[in-house]
Amino acid sequence: MEEKLKLLALIGAGAFFGSAATVSLLKLFPRAVTHEDTKEAITANGTNPVLGKKPAMTPPDLLSDEVVCEQLTRNIQFFGLDSQQKVTASYVVVIGLGGVGSHAAAMLLRSGVGRLLLVDFDQVTVSSLNRHAVATREDVGTPKAFCLEKHFQSIFPECRVDAKVLLYDSSSEEEILSGNPDFVLDCIDNIDTKGFKSNFRNRSWGASGSH
Repeated sequence: MEEKLKLLALIGAGAFFGSAATVSLLKLFPRAVTHEDTKEAITANGTNPVLGKKPAMTPPDLLSDEVVCEQLTRNIQFFGLDSQQKVTASYVVVIGLGGVGSHAAAMLLRSGVGRLLLVDFDQVTVSSLNRHAVATREDVGTPKAFCLEKHFQSIFPECRVDAKVLLYDSSSEEEILSGNPDFVLDCIDNIDTKGFKSNFRNRSWGASGSH
């Protein structure tokens, strides 16, 4: 019973943390209170004849795609088109991709964030399948960052997803946080690493975490 409660708490925390991060992003920008017609933002979009999928788009162009606009229609109805465009133009870094981080990253993806950087040094294990957002038995032994990157391509392929198999510390901090991210989610389960974030305290951080 205790293990079930812990599992439910992990899943709930991940989903809540991802949603909270999206709301935090929206608070950085003015909220649009009206939404006339999302179809006005739609234009024709090409496909890649070799890969059989749409080429990556820059975040400001995401809502010009009819499928993307339809996928995010409930978000647009609630937040307004202008606010959703701010979200799709955002760049978020998620550090730690376990029970909390994987769910947080998945919620950010489904919310329409246009660019994600996924960072974790660890691999998917059989014992982590009870709490990971997307991992299956076929992913066991795969780096968590690559696992999420792969699955995210089938959920929201228009999002630019980058994955780094790195431990967040003083030697990797600059590489991970370069590129001027709008928001950084700390989903690390190591107290020493959590307390390290010294050189980039001016960033917008969100903190939680459990693997």
